[in-house]
Amino acid sequence: MDYQPAGLLRTLGAAARVWSSAGYHETNPEWWLALSGGSNVNFNLACCQSPLSSELSEHCLQPLLDQKKPGIIMLAGPGLSTAQTLIDAGWVNVGAQPLMLLSRDDEVRHEDPAVHSLAVEDLASAREVLTHSFSLDEAGAITVIPDTAIQDDSTTVWGLSEGDQLLATVTIVREDGLAVVWSMATRSESQRRGYGRRLLETVLAREFHDGATGSLLNSSKAGERLYRELGFSAVDYLQLWSRPRWVLGAN
Repeated sequence: MDYQPAGLLRTLGAAARVWSSAGYHETNPEWWLALSGGSNVNFNLACCQSPLSSELSEHCLQPLLDQKKPGIIMLAGPGLSTAQTLIDAGWVNVGAQPLMLLSRDDEVRHEDPAVHSLAVEDLASAREVLTHSFSLDEAGAITVIPDTAIQDDSTTVWGLSEGDQLLATVTIVREDGLAVVWSMATRSESQRRGYGRRLLETVLAREFHDGATGSLLNSSKAGERLYRELGFSAVDYLQLWSRPRWVLGAN
């Protein structure tokens, strides 16, 4: 499998359609825009790989400003050279996150009976897990996992349950042959007990069995260790930019 970072970033952006609001999702070889319209900074994203400041301004910066919601612009590849445009606009660098890839693993793994795909009536429980993990309100959680997500044949919402309680959830979007991971979360009081690992191992084994050639995700700092333990490796690093008041909690 020979995936280049530029193409993988486009794949990531295309898969962000699952939580983007209608009319606020666009992908291009050199940039993409995925806006949920909610107030959580992590779900209003733009990514620029173009070396042209005009591309950054027109397709990433201005749409985020027009939305008047917290957001993040990610710069990668040749797009890193446009950082001065964001500095001039009063944006600040808030770190970097790895774009991570896992090649298909044909090893037969034990099926975890606690892992299952979710139906519409189960999504409220998945959203409850997200509200605690991502500091979302109820409306924000509905945006991140809309009912329409599981009406799309390319998208599946998975969960791991014990008894009647859903402990962990993840959304998988199939794009360009890859299983793209979104909204991986474990109920706050159940974290650090291996539930997330069990969930993702089983889900990816099933995705690979069904034909996915690998898995792709943009990892947070907190999740990177788990993903590396599962075999993911960083293929690029995305430089993150935002406005200080959005990421520092100022009014």
